[in-house]
Amino acid sequence: MDCKRILRCSALVVLVLVTLVNAQSSDVLLPNYDQASTSLKIFDIAKALTLGCNITQEGNFELSWAKDGKNVSEVESLKDRFKILAAERKFVISRALETDAGQYTCSVPQLGVSKSFNVVANVVVKFESTEIGKTNIVEGERLTLHCIAYGTDPKITWTVGNNTYNASTDHIVLEEDERGVENAKLIIDSIKLDDYADYTCEARNNATEFTGKPAQVLITVRVRGKYAALYVFLGIIVEVVLLCAIILICEKRRNKTEIEESDTDQSPDQNKNGYHGNESELRQRK
Repeated sequence: MDCKRILRCSALVVLVLVTLVNAQSSDVLLPNYDQASTSLKIFDIAKALTLGCNITQEGNFELSWAKDGKNVSEVESLKDRFKILAAERKFVISRALETDAGQYTCSVPQLGVSKSFNVVANVVVKFESTEIGKTNIVEGERLTLHCIAYGTDPKITWTVGNNTYNASTDHIVLEEDERGVENAKLIIDSIKLDDYADYTCEARNNATEFTGKPAQVLITVRVRGKYAALYVFLGIIVEVVLLCAIILICEKRRNKTEIEESDTDQSPDQNKNGYHGNESELRQRK
């Protein structure tokens, strides 16, 4: 019995010591996570990405930085684009790209401790340049909207009017684009007048789930009837016909008025005894 108790006590002591050692080693490095529970670090594309790893243990220790298990100095995509601030325990990319997302590790080889970052690029969305602002389309034509999403693993949903879509329907088709982003394209083969609405593309990922601010972009689609142009043409013809009729009526009235005025302007001497000859003939007869 005494031996069993001794063994149990020894095992408990070892477990406590291991736990203490792990706890101490885990506290040696303090990364600047945005969300510690998931080791999340968020950055905005085209802005600075700064990873920090503070060393709590006293001593002249040097940090080592790696991306996806490879030393940052050996990563081709990072060549001449980063700097290590040894005194501040920081790794900095002044103008981060979408491809800079990944798993980064800060470590102290002398102590055998390390910490990892789950680095995620925030989502940015936009429509193609030809679709900016408002879209005018004729009933029956094909509508294609391309929502271009940048960031780490974006997930796109569409809102049309008051309805939200994250999968295709009989009327609306959602497809992935050339970059492999799912639901990036919204297609309606034969658009209807009822499809006149605001179309909103919304993209989310791990970063937006943490910040609570998904990326959104909106476009208004205006649908015109098939015969709208014909109605405009007919309206113009009617206006021309009415204008011509008004001009003709005015001309007839003007001519009638001129005739009446010419009759009333004749002198009384010319109308006397019904004679309309000139005055010289009248004198010779006398």
